[in-house]
Amino acid sequence: MVLSIPDMHTHSEYSHDSKCKIEDMMRSQIEKGTNIFAVTDHFDSYCYNDYDIFTPIKKAYDTVAQLNKLHHGECQLLAGIEISEAFWHPDIYEKIKYYLDFDVIIGSVHCLRSKYYTGAYSGFDFSKPSQAVLNELLDLYFDDVLTMLDFMDFDILAHLTCPLRYIIGHYHREVDISRFIPKIHKILDVIIDRNIALEVNTSSFDLFNDFMPTTNIIKMYYDKGGRLITLGSDAHIIERASINFDKAVKVLKEIGFDGVYYYKKRKPHKINI
Repeated sequence: MVLSIPDMHTHSEYSHDSKCKIEDMMRSQIEKGTNIFAVTDHFDSYCYNDYDIFTPIKKAYDTVAQLNKLHHGECQLLAGIEISEAFWHPDIYEKIKYYLDFDVIIGSVHCLRSKYYTGAYSGFDFSKPSQAVLNELLDLYFDDVLTMLDFMDFDILAHLTCPLRYIIGHYHREVDISRFIPKIHKILDVIIDRNIALEVNTSSFDLFNDFMPTTNIIKMYYDKGGRLITLGSDAHIIERASINFDKAVKVLKEIGFDGVYYYKKRKPHKINI
């Protein structure tokens, strides 16, 4: 068990894909030895026409504040948000950007927008496209990450290479990630230049024995001088709180990292490992 390593990426009932109470997540984190974690519910800007995406974020924010008062000294909850596809709807992004006093803002790309498919890639059947189309879709994903970096103000880049969770983890397709290395290098250069943290998302380890991004990419980041690393379980249920953190810390130490970070009031704070 890894003690006191902050979990900077979790979801609750205020995300469209979770029913987890924040208090239950807090209890699970404490049981696993984690006394700092961020509630980073989804703000999927592409859904703004489908349902109210602002009110759940406010409810999560208020719940975090209440729990911090009730459990002061036992666990520190951080009020965050995961914003995806911000550049699809700049006006919606501008509204959320100043909506609340967040501790941390996570930036992510959850969707594809192509001639083959538009929508969340978690809902796409990756068993059907040819290898050429698969590569084209992945190329679009990395382009969108770069567009997000140009457009959005945020603290942590979430689950870089996330489509691999589905392509490899669920559909067991092979991917030659080396063909995308030039764009990955550019992404890493930009986040280092902008002091944006790289998240090591541990939710994929059970699927394909690696993280998002992969260990090789984490090492590339280190070799470039990147040191701002956060761990995120991406937990949507209590059983996944701080999942695989022991494995992630082991890999990070082997690479050369001596600490991980958490964010409070949008400032990074180091925890030695």
